Amino acid sequence: MKTTALKKIMAAAIALFAAAALFSESEEDLKKRILSNADLSGESAEEIMAADDGVDKFNNSKDAPKRLPSTFPRDVPYTQAGIDFAEAHYGHKIFNEETRKKFYDASVAAAEVLPDEYSKLISLARADYYYGLSVMETFDLTSLDKMDLGDASSSESINDKAGRFFDKSIEECKQALDIKKGSDAYSSLAQAISMNCTAKNVSYILANGLKVRSNAKKSVAMDYSNGLGQFMVIAQDAYAPWPFCKLRSSRKALLRLLNDQYVRIERFDAQMIYAAIGYTFYKQKKWDKAIEWYKKILELYPMNFTARQMIKKIEDRKAGKK
Repeated sequence: MKTTALKKIMAAAIALFAAAALFSESEEDLKKRILSNADLSGESAEEIMAADDGVDKFNNSKDAPKRLPSTFPRDVPYTQAGIDFAEAHYGHKIFNEETRKKFYDASVAAAEVLPDEYSKLISLARADYYYGLSVMETFDLTSLDKMDLGDASSSESINDKAGRFFDKSIEECKQALDIKKGSDAYSSLAQAISMNCTAKNVSYILANGLKVRSNAKKSVAMDYSNGLGQFMVIAQDAYAPWPFCKLRSSRKALLRLLNDQYVRIERFDAQMIYAAIGYTFYKQKKWDKAIEWYKKILELYPMNFTARQMIKKIEDRKAGKK
């Protein structure tokens, strides 16, 4: 029972998209528990819990050179098949394994013909990441129509299946980094580790969770315009549970990120930023402001599950108060 509670606490504190946990410990005891973990990623647990202006100071760092994204190509451009896979996921167009495999196979095929091994590995890592992400979302979304839960009774759990693909994505990013140190390799690695923390057990979270932000920072240090890397630096402060969340400062940083002309933000990056901003308002019980931001996601992806789910949850909360 104690291990289960710890897993919930650490997953929520470290993983990007984890839900807030319920604490049975005092704030002081919980802080001691977090701070007792070894620094395994070049960033201490104390830094994760640093003052609210820590994110702002990093994002304003003069160490990261700034150039308008339109003036130079990104480290590894997305293949069209890779974009299609991401768009299908966030647009909630993947309802079964057959559809998922079609997008995945197309993404892998597009990656295989790329001229250099580094770009190939990053594109494969993206395909594996979105496969795992799609598995986790699809089988969690039982309230929506057209969901195919035909293989939900498989002996392999949903988290295990997703975790296998996150593992592949992480390994491909590491192989790419062995070839060269690149911004997209670091940001893709941070993203895959963050979602793997939601799929794995507590030992994985304790060993790898702190690597999310440290890899994201490396990504931004190499290419300030990397929107995914910038988001991953900030997101933990928005999604961490009390008392570790920094709702106001993370929201400020996310709003600034949206308006930073030196940052390249893909459409699927923008919806992640909108969702995080909406979540900070949700945690503060500012229901109308939260709904406003989740509706911004629906302007991009009208069928997006996260936005629809959160709006429904908020409306239910509001109705319950009447």
